[in-house]
Amino acid sequence: MDKVAQIASTEIGDIIVPTFSVFAPLLEEKRAEIQEIPRSTFKYRSTDRHQLDVYYPITREDKTQILVWIYGGGFTTGERQMPAPFDLVYANVGAYFARRGFITIIPDYRLAPDTVFPGAAEDVRDAIRWAIKHPEHLTTQNSPNPDTKNIFLMGHSAGAAHAFTALVLPNADDSTPLQSSVAGAILCAGAFDFAPDDPMLDTVKQYWGGFEQAKENDPMGLLASASQSVVASLPRIVLVVGEREPSSLLQVNQDFSQALESRTGKKPAKIVGQGHNHLSVNLTLGTGGGEKWAEEVIAWIRKSE
Repeated sequence: MDKVAQIASTEIGDIIVPTFSVFAPLLEEKRAEIQEIPRSTFKYRSTDRHQLDVYYPITREDKTQILVWIYGGGFTTGERQMPAPFDLVYANVGAYFARRGFITIIPDYRLAPDTVFPGAAEDVRDAIRWAIKHPEHLTTQNSPNPDTKNIFLMGHSAGAAHAFTALVLPNADDSTPLQSSVAGAILCAGAFDFAPDDPMLDTVKQYWGGFEQAKENDPMGLLASASQSVVASLPRIVLVVGEREPSSLLQVNQDFSQALESRTGKKPAKIVGQGHNHLSVNLTLGTGGGEKWAEEVIAWIRKSE
């Protein structure tokens, strides 16, 4: 974590190369442990972007909890399996949580500009529905009874925005509302709202169609306009941020926390990744260091049992 602290900037564009450069060799040292975790790939819809990886626990659980993890990427980039030398990135996340007893699902989803709102959130929703409808693909000797009634949904950055959006989308096209199977949401450094001078404004316009449309349909806007019945159906929520997030993102997450408390009457839990920047929270998993925030997430999940 000392090397993360040496990266002076906290802005996302500035930290990508140095942060990946710090963690690539650390993950390489753990390659065998990461790749020891069994993994299978499935299609949950028809396109190449509608594939997901399932990471299976290697220790037996009588009733196995499911964690669906949604990566970020600024709404225009991201993939569940990266090319070398970063081919352990996100595999480390799946392996980390599988090693702690979770059936861990990491889906790809459509990206802007090839899809627009709410396309990516619909993909998140459909990946969860796939898991609910296909427990046979989640079942192994070590996970004979996947718990499809208590799924935990976790998203990072743009993935957190898509995860929350999936929870408030209409369910008219399916007889089983998503909310009835999602027991908790872990939203990490979410891109929940945007300002007129936001550096992501061009991307915002690509995905939502314009700034005003984004203000209506980003997570903050959807939360403000959601019916009371939708708000009441939201699962338990914990907000996670790195200590070294960009100041604007820390403010957005604070504002979103206050909005959640105002609408639900409950203050969401909060976890801070001490010493972490926007990217290192995920890249550290499986390295053996800097994982305290994730252990706190697991403890928060286990509280619901």
